[in-house]
Amino acid sequence: MKNFTVFFIIIILAFAACGTKKVAVLSAPETKSVPVIERPVKPEEKQKPLVEMAAIHGGTFSMGSPKGTSFSLDIERPVSHVTVSDFLIGIYEITQGQYYEVTGYRPSNFSTNSDDSGPEGWMKLPVEMITWYNTLVFCNKLSVKEGFSPVYRIEGSTDPDEWGEAPLVKNSAWDAVEMISGANGYRLPTEAEWEYAARGGDTSSKPLVYAGSSDAGKVSWYYDNSGFKIHEIGKKAPNGYGLYDMSGNVMEWCWDWLGNYSAAAKDNPTGPLSGQYRIIRGGGWSVSVHYSRVAYRHNNSPFYRGVNLGFRTARSVQN
Repeated sequence: MKNFTVFFIIIILAFAACGTKKVAVLSAPETKSVPVIERPVKPEEKQKPLVEMAAIHGGTFSMGSPKGTSFSLDIERPVSHVTVSDFLIGIYEITQGQYYEVTGYRPSNFSTNSDDSGPEGWMKLPVEMITWYNTLVFCNKLSVKEGFSPVYRIEGSTDPDEWGEAPLVKNSAWDAVEMISGANGYRLPTEAEWEYAARGGDTSSKPLVYAGSSDAGKVSWYYDNSGFKIHEIGKKAPNGYGLYDMSGNVMEWCWDWLGNYSAAAKDNPTGPLSGQYRIIRGGGWSVSVHYSRVAYRHNNSPFYRGVNLGFRTARSVQN
């Protein structure tokens, strides 16, 4: 009994001692920092731009079609001397795969590839059923994705997510879109840039009729040779600048509002400030070969969509 009493007293004294002292907190063992050695990124592992672009050296050319040229139209005259600065332009038309990667949408009518029966063959087909308004969204989204400054501004914003859905009817806010001077992002080519690029540096006394040849079958898909269907990009011969399908696979939106040519010389023209129709250039798989001529001008409402209408992108070169 005596031993138990002594033990009990010792326990009480131990608890009292704990109440008068702070309990130490054990810290984690000290660790030494080990330098992180980053594995060098191989050139082939670096992210490539989504759109392959060709660098076009600017210059002066005769824009339009002289009177007396086969199948030329009054809307292509008078011929004028036009100067364009250096710029970049897509080697190919924007594909369905590229459009889907940037926007998450597949708007096109053609879902299979007549040149490739593989399950993802659609990705190499030109995108179609695209309004002019849709192209603005694609260009700004791609610019942001690749770290370039967006070109287009609608109601003070360059963020397509703030613009809302691309209109399917005429829209005054979208029609008043601004092209920001000095921005280095993706955009539509101007009509002058498009024709200059399509001519491929051809300076002969008798210019080529189509983009790369005077034989439409070598460079263009049109009504008579397409099998009445769209084709994979790049299956025809390129023009002198290495650009494919400018004479026809799908027709292509340009930046400009429709306006009449004038005889005056011009530097980097961008078309009228307003209008009802936007310019479309190049031929297409479902139309006459005459559309495939490099000088051919046609147009439609910016909210129009067609199974034979797509686009290619351009970028300005910063000095």
